Amino acid sequence: MEAFSARNVVKYVVRAAVHGRVADITTTIITDHTRFEEDDTVVEITSHVVGWGVASRLQPYTDQMVDKVADFVNEKRAARAAKKTDTTE
Repeated sequence: MEAFSARNVVKYVVRAAVHGRVADITTTIITDHTRFEEDDTVVEITSHVVGWGVASRLQPYTDQMVDKVADFVNEKRAARAAKKTDTTE
């Protein structure tokens, strides 16, 4: 199990965002091209499964993006803190 940290929470949020967006797009595509309506069970289940599958397949890439951004932010914070503590006159 992954540790509960801000970085891991952001990774989960990104996965959920990808899942939700893909599920919305899938719902629209299914309702536009079939006889089913948006609130039909088959549409809801199918769109969520597709969203979950895409989010799962993209997880290595989204996790890498989150790690890269978090490392960048940490470097900038450390540089700023070092600049503030530097008391050379």
